[in-house]
Amino acid sequence: MVWVDRARSLVNGLEIKKEQIPLEVTSCEFGKWFYCDGQILLVIFSEEAIKKLEDKHRELHEIYMNIFKTYFDTSTQSLLAKLFKRRKKISEREKHLAMEDLIKLEEVSSELISYLNIIEKKMNRIDEATFEKFI
Repeated sequence: MVWVDRARSLVNGLEIKKEQIPLEVTSCEFGKWFYCDGQILLVIFSEEAIKKLEDKHRELHEIYMNIFKTYFDTSTQSLLAKLFKRRKKISEREKHLAMEDLIKLEEVSSELISYLNIIEKKMNRIDEATFEKFI
């Protein structure tokens, strides 16, 4: 949801902060958890369910990066400070495409959240003794 809000800020022309720069899927808070402690989910759930979750997470990052690239020149991203000064002039068509990407981002975010909710419900159904076997 945070990434959707950040993308919305970009599309609405608001200034961005350092923490709003797109990250690799392994660098955001969810990615840090998912690729570390979250790997226990592979033991508990089918690989297909976790693959869907991972795919949605990657898609979320890709769409956010598309929106970001619409507004900022990312060709020479050597210094973050310079990046903030590279807000591009964009056409009405580019604005329209960014809005379409924002809609996609909202949809993907909702799907990701629904996968997480399903996993959470299944986790809550597992008794503690069974869960301890997985750890």
